[in-house]
Parts: sequence; structure tokens; C-alpha cells
Amino acid sequence: MSIANKHLIPLSLLASAAAASTQAFQIEEIVVTAEKREQSIQDVPMSVAAISGDDIGIGKVTGMDDIAMKTPGVGFNQFNLGEPRIYIRGIGNSSDSAASDPAVGIFIDEVYIGRTGGSGFDLFDLERVEILRGPQGTLYGKNTNGGAINFITTRPSQENSAKVSFTAGSDGLLHAQALINGGLTEQVSGKLSVSTKTRDGVYRNVISADEITMETNLSNSPIIGNSVGASGSGDELGDSDSLNIRGQLLFEPGDNTSILLSADYAKDKTNGSCRHLANLDQGIFGTGPLWELAMSDAYRSDIRHCASQFDTGQERTIKGTMARVEHDFGWANLLSISAWRSSDYNTVDDLTGIPLNQPDQIFTAPENVIDGVEEEASQFSQEFRLSGSSNRLDWIAGFFYMREEVERDEEFYTQYSVPLQGLGLAPIGDVLFLQDNTTTSYAVYSQVDWHLTDQWTLTYGIRWSRDEKEITQDAKDLLGSGFPTGVPLILPEFPAEVNAEDDWSEVTHKASVNYRFGEDAMVYLTYSEGFKSGAFPSQTNVPANAAQTVDPEIVENIELGLKSTWFDNRLQFNIAYYDIDYDNLQVFELTPTLLLVLNNAQAKSTGIEASVTLVPTENLRLNASFSDGEAEYEHFINASGSDRSGNTLPMASDQSATLDIDYRLPLGSNGNLDFNLSYNWKSEYYTASSNADKTRQDDIGQLGASLRWSNGDESLSVTAWGKNLGDKVQIAHQIVDPTGITSERYLPPKSYGVTVTKSF
Repeated sequence: MSIANKHLIPLSLLASAAAASTQAFQIEEIVVTAEKREQSIQDVPMSVAAISGDDIGIGKVTGMDDIAMKTPGVGFNQFNLGEPRIYIRGIGNSSDSAASDPAVGIFIDEVYIGRTGGSGFDLFDLERVEILRGPQGTLYGKNTNGGAINFITTRPSQENSAKVSFTAGSDGLLHAQALINGGLTEQVSGKLSVSTKTRDGVYRNVISADEITMETNLSNSPIIGNSVGASGSGDELGDSDSLNIRGQLLFEPGDNTSILLSADYAKDKTNGSCRHLANLDQGIFGTGPLWELAMSDAYRSDIRHCASQFDTGQERTIKGTMARVEHDFGWANLLSISAWRSSDYNTVDDLTGIPLNQPDQIFTAPENVIDGVEEEASQFSQEFRLSGSSNRLDWIAGFFYMREEVERDEEFYTQYSVPLQGLGLAPIGDVLFLQDNTTTSYAVYSQVDWHLTDQWTLTYGIRWSRDEKEITQDAKDLLGSGFPTGVPLILPEFPAEVNAEDDWSEVTHKASVNYRFGEDAMVYLTYSEGFKSGAFPSQTNVPANAAQTVDPEIVENIELGLKSTWFDNRLQFNIAYYDIDYDNLQVFELTPTLLLVLNNAQAKSTGIEASVTLVPTENLRLNASFSDGEAEYEHFINASGSDRSGNTLPMASDQSATLDIDYRLPLGSNGNLDFNLSYNWKSEYYTASSNADKTRQDDIGQLGASLRWSNGDESLSVTAWGKNLGDKVQIAHQIVDPTGITSERYLPPKSYGVTVTKSF
């Protein structure tokens, strides 16, 4: 059976259920700005998912991992705070290079965020989140080959209001949120929102005193030198401590002009991740038992236990300002968005999570690897957009500019067992890679919707994009030990800094036709293209490689879809079929020799996405969504010479589904009780292009539930909630070691709590 007709939800059953109801309740309209103008989500000729502000908050959607579980076709993993990795329809990018770009664009209030680590703000006081699947190569353009995710904040208004919310939950969770909004003058409105969160660690460092050695020389280490020698025993790792502040001023000097100024600040930190070694039975040359030598009984007793003698930790600061000016000339609307954003983070991560090898013991674990990163990124962007309507035409034209500067230092300390050191091939090493990159981007774009009749609409869009990158790279041997210097450098340090530059430009197109039959149903056929510029690699061990780029990505997408509303707006059914071809897909991999390489591949992604919303009674709402697809390499020979053609792309589930059931029980003068039950499921997927069994995440389903009481005017509510109630284990990040075992980090276990919210 083909992808296009497997697993379709039985529409006739849902239709009959909706038809049985005669009350005047309806599905609320969702308005999005996916095409840079306000539209009902049912009028947008592309696959768009939206998460409303009511579904964002403690106990519901609180981060990118929740968005991924809640949205079929979206995948997510995270190396550290500054390196979240987002995938849509199997397409993402895990490269950490300062001169590499994400494949899924992240936007906050239409401002593009160049480094995905700069998107770690608290999801509070948002109007909605929009998830656009597939390439968005005309109106968005920059690095949206996989899709785009838009975070839309709520605007200030003249209505005086305030809200406070407090949550207490499992693992010592304490989360406080507050906002105040109102008119400062007749023409000026303001809003201030603040959020703080603390939570105990959900992992444990079980190193014991006799497992600690201080025989390590890190005196020249700029990043991890002060972290060695932690007693660590009993420390709870993976805790959370964050502060988020956002302020907005809205000036409305006249009926035709508005000026929105905003500033935001976010800081979050954790005392470190906890990696656990797994798949020991798959160690090559019988190395599994050697790894076990470093594992105490306490370590083996729980997959969320590690044994590190390093003071691991991660800290990130995000800042941003924006000026959004809108003016209506009558014949057209002018929009200017000027924005500055910065993100800084530093981290020390024990990639093996076991004690350092004792220098006088022969039979020890094969290796230890400690990773430290310091990155500072800042960007300025300016977008001008002019849009209007005349007769049967809706049009938009714009200009985009961005300059981004990224300084990234990454240090690797590696220590090997005495036998491996004796071979002279695996010495103790401490190497530092330095990158300083500047990217300058330009784009000019336009799109026109031509309404031929009341039923037929033709759309054409075009964008010219250009990216220029200038980079300086260096690699240093911090121990001064000569050749070999230590993985992943191996060869001698660079004799001098490597300076390189390159540029790429491309014209991308979009063409669409849609036909309306009746007022509430539309079919569409869309062809779209995407472009992502070339990239310089990171952590190269040869100066010549530091100056070489990989080719830019070019993507072509065909999408056929139906959007429909039935039975007096009590049933919505949407479905889309997509077929995407990727030319020169950029692939970042760790080789068996611990070299980090960036290559190109040919890939294809096809499938269907469907969603159903049903309101069978006044107080009951059902929402289901589903995807069924295949994302695979058509041709890919990796740096080690392995043929990965035909393999499934990393983080791409063949099937995924969500189900939400909401029911309201009116209590008369005593208010209302709202019940929510949610289930999110993804079929198995792989974390690496090898598709080796050890890189497979088994299919996973997460159950969530909440019970909310609110008073009659909704000004006070108390919510009891639980997430991942089945305590399912999901890999947050995985590294395949050259010896064949894996180093894994897992998402937090089940959580629960109570939230009290008061509005004034």
C-alpha cells in the first residue's frame, strides 16, 4: 500500500459524529502569518501546524522537545544548551561550525535567529507557535530548507491587566511567571513579562573518592582547566536555573502608524549533563569488558547515572532588541524590522561519563573524552517589506540584510588506557580549535497572489539570496607534546591561522495554484525551492581542509494538499502529500577515527501529513494529527568510504501521531473543570546515518494529562498536570564511540506538579 493511502483517519465516522450535533458551537479560527500577512490557517496553501498560547506553559508545551513531540514530522535532539538540533521531514543540520547554518529557520516576531542556541527563551506569554513544513525559499529564504518555526509574542494593549502564575512540581520544580500590561498614555501601551525557574537535577554523578585521580596536567587549558578534580559523588546533574525578561512598548501616533519596540533577556544554566555508556556488547575487538572496568555497581544501577570527576556545567545568555515600524499609505503597507540579537554560551561536558584512567593501571577503560566550548554570537538584521492589494492581486516585496559574527573555541581533552598509549597511536591530548566567522547575507524577494476567480488563485514568488562568509581557523596543541597531538587533531597544530572566504548566491522560486470548492474547502498544488549556502568545516586536523567549503544545499518540493471545514465549522480535515529532493545535503559526522567531517549527500523525503479537529458537543474537543513518510539518502558515501545510500536520515520517524482530548465540565456558579488527555507517539528512528541497530531509538509514546479548575470569570485557576506519565526513556543525544559502544544522554523522566494562575 502506498504512503498516500495508508493509515488515513476514517473521515466518515468523524463526519457522522459531527453531524449528530445540532448546537451552535464551532472550531475557533486560527490566524497565522505564515505568508507574512494575517490569514486563517485554512487559507494558507502549505502544510502549517500551530500551537496556540493556551497550549504553551507549564505542564504542556515548554520547550523545543515538546514542540517536536507535539508536531508530527518534527524531530529534536540537543548536544548541549547552545546546540539544539531541529529536524522537519527528516531534514536538519548537526554541524557546530561557526560558519554553518541551520536547516530549519527559527524566528521570533519575524526576526531570524542565526544560531539555534539563541532560541532558548522561556515559552511564556506567546500568542502562538507556527511550524511551517518544507522549504520556505521566497518569503523567508535564509536557511529554511527543512522548514521554519515562528514564535509570536503577544503585543501590548491599552487594556490594563496583570497575571501571575506559580508552579511547584516534581524534582523540586519552582516556576514563577508574571506580566503587567496596559496603557501608559492614550497612544502608548506597554508590557513587561518575567519568568524564573529552578529545578533539581534528574541525573546523578556516582563517582567515588577512590576513582578520582589528579594526575592530569591542564594548566594550559583555557576552557576545562579549572573543572578537573571534582569530588562529585552524589551530585545531582541536569538541574535548571533560568531567568527570562521581555519588555515591549507599542506607540500608535495615528491611525496609520504603529511602532513596536521590544527588548528581551534570558539566562539559563545547568550543572551539567550526565552521559551513560551503552551497547557494551557491541564493542569491537572485545572491548566491552574493558569499558566495564570503569563502571561501579552504582553506575550500572540506573541509565541516568554517570561517574565524572569534572565539574561539568553549561551556561547561556541571550539578548535581543527590535524596532518594528508599520505604516499604511492606503495603496500599500510599509514594514520595517530592525533587530539585534546575541547569544553567548559556555559548557564543559564529559563525553564518556566515567572516571579518568589511572596512569599506573593497565586494565582500564579505553578512553576518556572531555569537551569544552565557548561561543559568542551576535547579529544585526534589517528587513523592509511593502505589501498591498489591488483588484484581484495581493502582492508583497521585500529586502533583507543580516550580518552575523561568531567566535567559537572548542577544546578536547583525551586520555587513553596504558596499552593504547603504549602503541603510540592514542596519546594523552589537549587540543583547542578556534573559529572566528563573519557572515553577511542579502536577499530581495517578491510574491504575488492572483485571484483569477473567486475559486481559482495563482501564486508566484521569487527570491535572490547571497551569503558571504569570512573565517579564521586555528588548531593548537595545549600540551605541547608534538606529533601526534591527541584526538581529534592527531596531526601537529596549525603552524599559522588559516584565513578563507567564499560566497554563494541563488535564485529560488515558488509557484502555487489553489482551487476553492465552496466557502470552506480548498485544494492546492505548490512547487517551492530552497537554498542554504555552503559552509566551512570545524575541528579540521589539516590546515588545507580548514579553507575548503562544502557545496550549498538546493532543495525542490512538490506539495499537494486539501484544507477543509465541514458541518458548520465543527469538523476540520486537512491532508498534504509532499515530495522533496535535496541536492548536496550537508551532513556532519563523527568518523571512527574521531574526526568531525562535513560532507554532501543526495537525499529524498516523501510522505503525507493529516490533521483532524472535531467538536462533537459543546464541551468536547478532539484533535488528532498524523504523518507517514520516508526520508532517506539517495546517494551518500561518507568520509570513511561507507555507502549510506538508501539509509534513513537521522531523526526521521516513518510515522508519528498526536491525540488531544479536551472536555469542559461546567460547575455553574462554581466555575468550570477542564480535563485534558494527550498522547504523542513517534515510530522508531535512528540517531546516525549508519542506521546501525545501536543508533535506533525505539518507538516512543508519551502520555500527558491535566485537570484545571477555573472560577466563573477565568481570573483564577488551579491546574494539576503530569507529563510523560509512562516514564518513557528517550535519547536526548548519542555519540557512537570508535570502539563501537555508545555514549548517551536521555531526556528527563516523568514530571508532575500544580500551577496556580491569577489574572487581574
